Amino acid sequence: MPLASSTPDAPIQLRLGWRIFLTLVLLSLLALLGLWLSPDTLKAAPSSRPAAQSSGDPLVLAFYYTWFDEQTWTYDRLSDLPAQPYASRDREVMGRHIQQAQGAGIDAFLVAWYGPHGDSNQTEPNLAAMLDEAAARGFRIGILFETDSPFLGNVGAVTDALQQALSRHASHPAYLRVDGRPVLFFWRPTLYSVDTWQAIRQQVDPGHTSIWIGEGVDTSYLAVFDGHHLYSNTWNPPADLYSVNQKFAGQVAAARERFGSYKFWVATVMPGYNDVRIRPGVGFVQDREGGNYFARSWQAAMASNPNWIVINSFNEWPEGTYIEPSAAFGEQYLALAGQWSGQFKAGGGVAVAAAQVPAPPPPTPTPLPTPAVPTAYVTVFLLNLRAGPGTDYPILDQLAQGTALPITGHHPTWPEWWQVEYGGQTGWVYAPMVQTAGPLEQVPLLPVEAVPQAPTPTATPEPATEALPSQPLAQTTSQTSFQLAFQMSPVHAADMAPVKPVLSH
Repeated sequence: MPLASSTPDAPIQLRLGWRIFLTLVLLSLLALLGLWLSPDTLKAAPSSRPAAQSSGDPLVLAFYYTWFDEQTWTYDRLSDLPAQPYASRDREVMGRHIQQAQGAGIDAFLVAWYGPHGDSNQTEPNLAAMLDEAAARGFRIGILFETDSPFLGNVGAVTDALQQALSRHASHPAYLRVDGRPVLFFWRPTLYSVDTWQAIRQQVDPGHTSIWIGEGVDTSYLAVFDGHHLYSNTWNPPADLYSVNQKFAGQVAAARERFGSYKFWVATVMPGYNDVRIRPGVGFVQDREGGNYFARSWQAAMASNPNWIVINSFNEWPEGTYIEPSAAFGEQYLALAGQWSGQFKAGGGVAVAAAQVPAPPPPTPTPLPTPAVPTAYVTVFLLNLRAGPGTDYPILDQLAQGTALPITGHHPTWPEWWQVEYGGQTGWVYAPMVQTAGPLEQVPLLPVEAVPQAPTPTATPEPATEALPSQPLAQTTSQTSFQLAFQMSPVHAADMAPVKPVLSH
């Protein structure tokens, strides 16, 4: 009887069991799905593998710096501040910057790197974090190798750092590769001789399985490096951007023939420049001109038919070259970068440049008054008044545009300099930076003894060039990474020749 009485309930119990089982399975699947879609998991897992790059791709790159923290953002050191102040170590900030760069048509950040060692070296952990954040967003990261890093005091340290860069960071799936070869940019390679770099490369990359892009005004280093760029082409006094790009593009093309191997030409574009807060007395300003300077920079770069273009910079705040959203400019320069990068990628080179909006016409000059005495009017944003006719002389003052300076003398040995009077003192100004008026025939010709003697330059120790290992370079190691960033001065020169840190006329 018990058996007979239980038979009618058996199908019900079976169906109930299956329902409970299916419900548990469904809940388990939902739990697993929730874990997979959690923000932490999404951050850690790549959303898509960055697209492979070939040597024919017109890449747009940007220099990026990771040594900022909460104490960085003050107007006593910077001319402008980010729209959202931040610490470089913050992964959410890294992600935001990557997304902003992608929206501006930038293919990769070139992250400044001081090497793998050093207790206060935040560029190493921040580079590793940037690679992970880039992988999660389908973006690329390359290295800007800081040859003058305080943590790389000799050739042996440089060699070791490059070996670690290629063995560890360059193996990351988000690292910038072209035709499968990892790309490294170099800052100040001229600290060492061509022969020294030849020895370094023989140890680090004898088969040239990576792409090394050198920097500076000396293209003889293309004997070792695979390409060339100018970190900065905004100089004081200013040089013509078109001529500068054409000159170095031509030198790179000549190096292809001379060395019998392909060399990449990477043209630099800049929105402006302003380092007067961090280099008082020797800094200078290149006004952004409401975006017009950036436009001319892009046009000149594209006209040189480069392989790639590099933006200096995404966030170099101390030198005022950033395109990152700021308190003063908002997102203007990100938007402009997006427009110009799109045009470059649409065709690049001379054809694209010729089709773009031409450079704005020069403003109609305001008629100058006719002074009773010979007078020089400052025509640039900021002009140095120097103690003598040359950039070796100390700076006495800085003169704003429009300042009128009575001319008190000149000397034929220094035809590009005027002796002037300002604020009760006598100084010298660079003639191409002023407009003269009045009876110039009355300017007295100075006797040579009236011209101050040039100061004796302080000898700078030459870096070692012997066989590996070499003697260490003298470096300052007591500053934080951000303070060390202020030591990195670009080359500014009218004739594009390397000069000392006091760089502006």
